Parts: sequence; C-alpha cells; structure tokens
Amino acid sequence: MSTPPRRLWQIAGALTLAHVVLIPVGIALQAGPLFTDGAQGITDDYVGDNLARAFTGGVLEALGFLLFVPALVFLGRVLGRGSDAGAWAAQTGMACGLAYVTVTLAVGFPAGAAAMYGVQHGLDVDAGFAINNLRIFSYFLSLLLLGGSTLGFAVAALVDRVHVRWFGWFGMVAGIALLASTPLAGIGQQDLGTLVYLVWLVGVGVLLLRRRGDAPADAVTDPVGSAPREATIGHS
Repeated sequence: MSTPPRRLWQIAGALTLAHVVLIPVGIALQAGPLFTDGAQGITDDYVGDNLARAFTGGVLEALGFLLFVPALVFLGRVLGRGSDAGAWAAQTGMACGLAYVTVTLAVGFPAGAAAMYGVQHGLDVDAGFAINNLRIFSYFLSLLLLGGSTLGFAVAALVDRVHVRWFGWFGMVAGIALLASTPLAGIGQQDLGTLVYLVWLVGVGVLLLRRRGDAPADAVTDPVGSAPREATIGHS
C-alpha cells in the first residue's frame, strides 16, 4: 500500500483540529449538571434552560465526534506500518477510538438530551436525574476507551519511530492520564486527563497538517526540531 498523498494528511489534520474546536464550542452552548449537583442541578440547568440553544450545542459537539471518525481511521492506517507490533498497536488505537465515539454518540448524548427534554415536558426531576446519570457515567467509562486509543497510537509511534516525542512519549503520558481519569472521577478530577489529551491531539493535528510531500516518509522529524529519525509510514 502506497503512502497517502499529502492532501489526505492535511485533511486528517484539519478534521482532528475541527474535532478539538467543536467540543468546547458545543459544551459552551449546553448546560451540563454534574453528578454531585444532584436533582437540584437538573432543576437549575435543565428545567429553565433554552432547549434550542442546548440542542444546537449538542449537534455541534456530535458533529465534532463524527468528523473525528475518518481521522481515527487515517491514523490507524498510517501508523504502525513498519512492524507487526506497530500495526497491532495502531489498529488497537483505532478500534478503541471508534468505540469511544460510539459510546459518546449512542449513549452519552441521547441520555443528556432525553433528560433535558423530559424535565421540560413534564418528566419528574428525579427521573431526569437518573437519566442524566447515564450520560455522566458513560463519560467516565468512555475515558478508558479514549485512553486505550491514545496509548495504542503512542505505542505504534514509538515502535516505528514516528514523531517519537509527541506522538509517542507525550501520547503515553496523555493515555495514562486518561486511564487515571476514571477512578479520579470519584474526587471530581476526571477532566484533568482530558485536558492533557486535548493538548496532545492539537499537536497531532498540526503535525498532520505540516506533512510534506507525497513520497514515503523515510525520515520523520520530532516537533521540537531534533534530527530526523528513520521511520516507515505506509507499506512499500
């Protein structure tokens, strides 16, 4: 399989950055009561909130996750092509990433929307609280999938010496932070790993955009300007 042309690398980078941008934009338009807010949080954030504005934010955020799907598939294709171990890691990263998107779109978003719509149309607040908890707990558990995805791509990069510092080592840090975020949810610190991950993902998007040329990559430079490292991206 030949190395994808530069245009595809740039499209994947743009999709990755669009995903990162649309998440906070969508969240800013929505009210999201936390588990610790209890039923009162449902009353404060859902009962009197603007349904059209919140649903617009939800659609934008969902669009961001949809755009992330082809980026995940692209990373699963171009990483880990230099060895069987790297290919295994890259495919694991892609599979976990797609599972993360699936859980978010199929469980998290519908539960939050149903809770908000329900309490504004006669549903008991306690019932709305229970439905919203499905959104929250699905998010906590989905961080394990996101951590697995990040670690898979990071291992593939390390094995095949592709952007070792950013894709690889910083990706390992981000993946471990995401795995730790699920148990840290017990003390309300579940978002720390996500912040580290988003920084890593922005760098990934930028590196994809900066991809030069259409020829197979015989040397890939780390983002801090160090000497090129031998790597194979794509089958010969």
